Amino acid sequence: MNYFAVIGDIIDSKKIDNRYQVQKTLETCLNDLNNEYQAVLVSKFSITLGDEFQGLLSLDAPLFQIIDRINLAMQPYQVRFGIGVGKILTDINPELSIGADGPAYWHARKAINYIHQKNDYGNTQIAVYSDNEEKISIINTLIASSEAIKSDWRASQEVVLKELLSMGIYDEHFDQKQLAKRLELSTSALSKRLKSSNIKIYLRARNAALQALKHIGEELD
Repeated sequence: MNYFAVIGDIIDSKKIDNRYQVQKTLETCLNDLNNEYQAVLVSKFSITLGDEFQGLLSLDAPLFQIIDRINLAMQPYQVRFGIGVGKILTDINPELSIGADGPAYWHARKAINYIHQKNDYGNTQIAVYSDNEEKISIINTLIASSEAIKSDWRASQEVVLKELLSMGIYDEHFDQKQLAKRLELSTSALSKRLKSSNIKIYLRARNAALQALKHIGEELD
């Protein structure tokens, strides 16, 4: 069976003045996600070092939705993510992802190293890796494109993603009237914000990347 292995680390954490508080924020965020996404977490997100964490997820996991939840919770600090697709060769502890090993985690580590070498001028902090290098190149391009869209967002545009996530929505198709009401905006003001942020294209690219990743995992089986 194949899985998504996720390794994350806080960027430039050693330069953070209130490092302990930031680590506590990360711990709280991961605990919330572990409770909320139990159905797709094969092994819970666990902090491996003070500023690094990992988790093992099923191929049904809403991967980028979870990643965006972490990113928003950790603001203003940035988190780097490496995602690997593959098998686990060791026993899996559902409560703790430390100690598990296999191609899924090897690939996640390669993906982290890839970001160190190529992060598109600091805009791209997510990469994926698996044995299917041709498809992985396309997926990483989709991810980089969505990251480039997000890098141009103002705070007012980012609020749209925050609100969609709080509604449990991670898709370009949603009730705009409901969203406008929750944001206390007119429908025309929301339309302008959706257009200027390109958030629908952002979500489309992320979801296309996830479907392609899932397909790789199923092919490897």
